[in-house]
Amino acid sequence: MAVFVGIPSYNRARVLGLSLRSFLGSKLVSGFIVVADSASASEAELYVKAIKEVEDAGFEVIHDMRIGRRGSVRARNRIFEIARENLVLDDVIIQYEDDYLYPGDKSLEGALQWLRNESVGIVGGRRINLRKRRIDPDFALNVPYLADMLTRVTGFIVLNMEHGPREVEYTTHLIAMKLRIVNLGIKYDESYGGTGYREESDLQRQVRKFGYRIVFEPRFYVYHLAVEEGGDRYSDLEDRMYWKWRNHTYFMNKWQYPITKKILGYTILTTYALLNGPAAIRGIVKAVRNKT
Repeated sequence: MAVFVGIPSYNRARVLGLSLRSFLGSKLVSGFIVVADSASASEAELYVKAIKEVEDAGFEVIHDMRIGRRGSVRARNRIFEIARENLVLDDVIIQYEDDYLYPGDKSLEGALQWLRNESVGIVGGRRINLRKRRIDPDFALNVPYLADMLTRVTGFIVLNMEHGPREVEYTTHLIAMKLRIVNLGIKYDESYGGTGYREESDLQRQVRKFGYRIVFEPRFYVYHLAVEEGGDRYSDLEDRMYWKWRNHTYFMNKWQYPITKKILGYTILTTYALLNGPAAIRGIVKAVRNKT
């Protein structure tokens, strides 16, 4: 069972280099699948340099680099395509962000233990922020049972990112799965656009539809640099709120949520926008006017 880490990156070669170097002492990770897009040839050269450093240390790196911008969802689907072409059924793929740091092999052991259970399709992990994001910070409700109950009642996905291990309906962006799950044909729906939102939840719902369990394991974790410059999830609050509304609406319609849960979802998002000020409100208004 080989372990590969999938990392999409846009125009942040130096940040990716930090992430890759954090794995240099690992005995569990075999290699990486890197999908990197650049805005310039000089940035592309920096990606080549970052990748060569871990290759020289003995890691296998399968990469797809280009000048241009695919966007987060397409880049993640490309990681799955590369995994299908190069890995075997029992190999593990871990979905990372380019500003995650690997804390060491102890942080991965819990996820690998769960993946030995064939009923488990995805293991989700904890993201420990090394600094608080100024724009659109992460929201979690780390109260036992409450987040899961609110998710079921309202249809709006609320995460508890501390307590576990426990079976959940949805988990974090940090996920581990075996290639046999990827081979079911799951993929990120490219209708989720912009800065992203709900594409991870959509993927997880696809896995549950096949009858597999999702487990949140707090012993599986990363350090998050929370870089707010560059990348696919850039930090323009108005734009982020526009895409939150647009993508959440698409998610609820796709999975045929009842009208009561749609209303609750819109209410929660509107409240969140009001708490975040005029730019966030403008994003919501723009989304409503565009009927997205």
